[in-house]
Amino acid sequence: MNRPLLLLFLLSFTYFVNAQRLTVNLSDQYNINPLYKKDLLIRTLDSFFTYGWDEQRCGKYWDRDDLKLFGYPFDLGTYGYNGKGVSFLTPVFLGAIDVMPQQKYLVKMAFLPAADSLKGNMGWVLNLIANYHKGNDAFTFERYTNYFIRDWYKQKIGSILFYKESKDAFDLQQATACNRYNDSIATFFKVPPKKIIYYSCKDPVQMFNLMGYDFRYEMFLSRTGGMRIGNGLYSARNAEYYPHEIAHFYIPELEGSSAACTIASEGIATYFGGSDPKSFKETVRSLYRYLLKYPDIPVDDLLFKDVRTDDDVSRLYATGGILAKLIYEKNGLEGWKRFLALPCSKMKDGLPSLTGINKDLKQVIVEAAKKLSEGGTDHTGGALHLVSP
Repeated sequence: MNRPLLLLFLLSFTYFVNAQRLTVNLSDQYNINPLYKKDLLIRTLDSFFTYGWDEQRCGKYWDRDDLKLFGYPFDLGTYGYNGKGVSFLTPVFLGAIDVMPQQKYLVKMAFLPAADSLKGNMGWVLNLIANYHKGNDAFTFERYTNYFIRDWYKQKIGSILFYKESKDAFDLQQATACNRYNDSIATFFKVPPKKIIYYSCKDPVQMFNLMGYDFRYEMFLSRTGGMRIGNGLYSARNAEYYPHEIAHFYIPELEGSSAACTIASEGIATYFGGSDPKSFKETVRSLYRYLLKYPDIPVDDLLFKDVRTDDDVSRLYATGGILAKLIYEKNGLEGWKRFLALPCSKMKDGLPSLTGINKDLKQVIVEAAKKLSEGGTDHTGGALHLVSP
């Protein structure tokens, strides 16, 4: 083989290896309703899940209205790719249904680990919406969320737009209190109230279904919980009131360019809103009982290992809430800025100056937990009076 032909072969081989990352479910060929532009759909999916980590390259594959609402889907775009060109979860096209023929498709994807790296986690099963644009013969994708909640009840109260499965299940009193709380915490941080879309789900399974997942192992880790993505608050606690997650909308006002250590960001949120479903005081009380029962727990474990107490409270969140209280009482919001700026590697050494207490750190945490547990008034940390529904 001469040199030009060898070069052409190598280039062609490299192209086809890269272009065939996406596996197609073989049984899909028997679909009794053949999809319009199916080959184009699969090529577009392949491109996005090969290079989805690159917003500049793959933003064209995503729906503009969805980008405006949720931001770029880095959480989806990195599936199947570890940033070094090596696939650790194989993307598989399981099938699609044209819910609006030649216009809107419901696409089902799986992300499967190699058999020798399964380790008890089967990966994810994800739904997406694909929109075909006839004008430029192209597909764009959007999250499954809006399609899932298309028949849900919605109501806007103040700065918060609530979604609930039905009007009968919606708690207006809680929602009103949540909006008052949002106004209060905005005043505390000296910024306008955040505009929030509150997806109120009955449990974690429904919450992850709303986000597009048929399966993700986190669906079964807890009976409750929630998260913030962009301007959306995803609640799995069957309630229209979630002070911990509301706090997460405001904590970035104090953050720098680097991601904060978990003990800081979750600690401040716990100080404001407890750890669902427990209040701040109940969260601290749980930690205190745990420390009395297990007195030999190293302080590093309290600061960096997210383990649950015997009554299902994150000891890391509770420890962070205690530290957030001590730091705020010593240095106010400026102290929290420094707390959030501390990298995890320097956290333990930096805490004495932030709290103003030069004792053994484990002793500081235990003593503060004891004092808070025995206090009479149960409200949000002391910085902001908690608006109860």
